Amino acid sequence: MVFPPLLQVAKELHSKGVKVTSVLGFATKAVVILEEEMKKYSHVLITTDDGSYGRKGYVSSIVNELSEDFTAVYACGAPGMLRYVNETFCSHPRAYISMESRMACGMGACYACVLHDAGEDQAVNKRVCEDGPVFETGTIVM
Repeated sequence: MVFPPLLQVAKELHSKGVKVTSVLGFATKAVVILEEEMKKYSHVLITTDDGSYGRKGYVSSIVNELSEDFTAVYACGAPGMLRYVNETFCSHPRAYISMESRMACGMGACYACVLHDAGEDQAVNKRVCEDGPVFETGTIVM
């Protein structure tokens, strides 16, 4: 499961009086984790791919229906979901995705974890291990 880092984000925001909405996606009910812990700090909406718990479908289906004007967006998870967040919130002033990548050296020397910059010069590389793992949406090519 890749969303536990967002639990700390929810805790911090909640402690500052920020209203937090968390949309969590899982394959099945059997793999749902940290729901009760997350509920202490945010309003939680859950999806499962098979519909065995929460709403059937993907996180994107709920996010598309939320009418809230988000002050900030934080995401981690499967590549497809991160691609969705990167594209949907590319012009949002405070939207971030946390990337996961195989990091052979972890120091930026091997370039095994390279992503391409979304700017005019896409030849510029960003390394997940050195420049990330968190990136502003719209700044990398996925």
